[in-house]
Amino acid sequence: MAPDRPEISPADDPYEFEWPDDAKEERAAEREKATKQAAVKPAPLLLSAFSIGTAVVLGFILPVAVVAGALTFWIAVAAPVVLGGLVVAFLPAVLLQRVSATWRRGLPEIAFIALGFVIGAGWTWLVMVMFNAPEPGIVRAAVFMGTAVAAAFYAARAWAEPFRQFPRYVYALSAIIGIATLASIANYVLFQLAR
Repeated sequence: MAPDRPEISPADDPYEFEWPDDAKEERAAEREKATKQAAVKPAPLLLSAFSIGTAVVLGFILPVAVVAGALTFWIAVAAPVVLGGLVVAFLPAVLLQRVSATWRRGLPEIAFIALGFVIGAGWTWLVMVMFNAPEPGIVRAAVFMGTAVAAAFYAARAWAEPFRQFPRYVYALSAIIGIATLASIANYVLFQLAR
């Protein structure tokens, strides 16, 4: 009953009463969260994808370098991975993203994994043959790098869009990759000067 109108009941006029709203605070929090997300300017998609892909490849190499006790090797390969990714892998990945936009679900992911493996294995094979590496070492390195680049392509395809919604993390990861690349270039220059 309404205190000022005792003859009115909820059945007569349900809007006359203020009923408790248990989900009111929850809905307000959801609206606030949506407003904050809408206010965030996402990072560029290509930067997000490149950062994820490069981080995955470097992440594959890091445990091998640590187990081998050659952390300087990881620093040395950072620049070739980043520059190789920019020169060899980035453009084919962007083109595949455009071409596969209308494909059925699952097919683009398979195509990205296959393209990543071919690029990683092929590029590694070519470089190692140029440096006259032994044949068994070439095969192992090519399979390893093919797997690393395939994982990087898949990760970039799957996570670039959600990851770009956190621009601070994208820029921080890009800065870490940039610092590793500069350290790698400095390492190469110092090695050349010491010869």
